[in-house]
Amino acid sequence: MKWTRRDAICILGSGIASGAIFSAFKIDTAKALPRPPGSLVEDEFLKFCTRCHQCIEICPVGALSPAGMFDGMVNWGTPVLDLKKCIFCQDCMRVCPTNAIQKTPEEEIDIGNARIDHETCLPWSGQRSCRNCYRACRYDAIELKNGKPVVIEEKCNGCGACERRCPTDPKSIVVHYEKHRRYDRPADRVALRLEDRVEPLPMQPEDFRTWLVDRVERLARYHGLIE
Repeated sequence: MKWTRRDAICILGSGIASGAIFSAFKIDTAKALPRPPGSLVEDEFLKFCTRCHQCIEICPVGALSPAGMFDGMVNWGTPVLDLKKCIFCQDCMRVCPTNAIQKTPEEEIDIGNARIDHETCLPWSGQRSCRNCYRACRYDAIELKNGKPVVIEEKCNGCGACERRCPTDPKSIVVHYEKHRRYDRPADRVALRLEDRVEPLPMQPEDFRTWLVDRVERLARYHGLIE
């Protein structure tokens, strides 16, 4: 059931007004969520992220979306990564104003490992020759041995190109995301103060209500509550 714009704003806004927005900045109850490549370790990420949504808005494939209240108020509004959509374009790193998402060389990005199901893989099961995953990998993480693909784990970063090119249904090569790499806070960076862990307001205080309504409406639209 779709809510009206007024319903969504009233319901989400009432939670904020009742004090939920203040609990959003408590770091001790964080729920683990997949973050953009290059993100700081979770407790530091939450201290540096301003919830400005620049990374979400610039992502060319829609791989980032804002966390909702059901993800825990500590995470409310922070970027959540759809691991299977990410193409490692690094745009989110370039626009992050606080280095919550660090500028990371592509060769250091590491979010998972591909694994092959030998029972359904066409060459491994003896059905026919197939080199789709081998051709798709631009990191030399797949080799052919006697015509059969083999994943080189230390080279695989979980980009998912092989999985997208696999012709079988279900996929015979699938990325598992157990090793999503996170980074420690640089020694020369200081975490934001509690009162600064929201997007800087480019308006006078009397315009706060307009800003808040716009932010709540944007979150409601992202989560499909309103059209």
